[in-house]
Amino acid sequence: MYLISSFEHNIKLELALTRLEQIGITKAHIYSVPLSEFTNETRLFDTIHRADGISLLDAGLAWATALTVVGSSLGFALRWGPIVWGIIGAMCGFLIGYILDLMIHRKRRPKKKSSTVQANVFILVHCDQILLDKVKAIFRDHNAINYGVIDHD
Repeated sequence: MYLISSFEHNIKLELALTRLEQIGITKAHIYSVPLSEFTNETRLFDTIHRADGISLLDAGLAWATALTVVGSSLGFALRWGPIVWGIIGAMCGFLIGYILDLMIHRKRRPKKKSSTVQANVFILVHCDQILLDKVKAIFRDHNAINYGVIDHD
């Protein structure tokens, strides 16, 4: 039989592994796989399938809209006309907003995404049917998150 369980990476896991060895399961029949977290980096565009909650385009587009209106309004009195000054205002506004957004997010950049759950470790134990209930009890007593049993016959 194979018993698979997941644990938080803490002292309870070490105690459970020690207890498994005490009931007669050798180290060769215990496999552990520590899981790593993915690191997310801020991207310029959010998609419908992935959004990190930080958009670097919002302020740029807002500033571009505002300066387009101002440039178009003033363009009636200036030499190149409202369309050219509206485009110039849009580009300047987008750059101002984007640079301000970058500076703000650089100051408030999260050092590391802290989560309430620690990194998990999966434990696979190869044992006889006789020891299966003892192994389950050990995992339950040492705060296993969940478990599954595979009959390899």
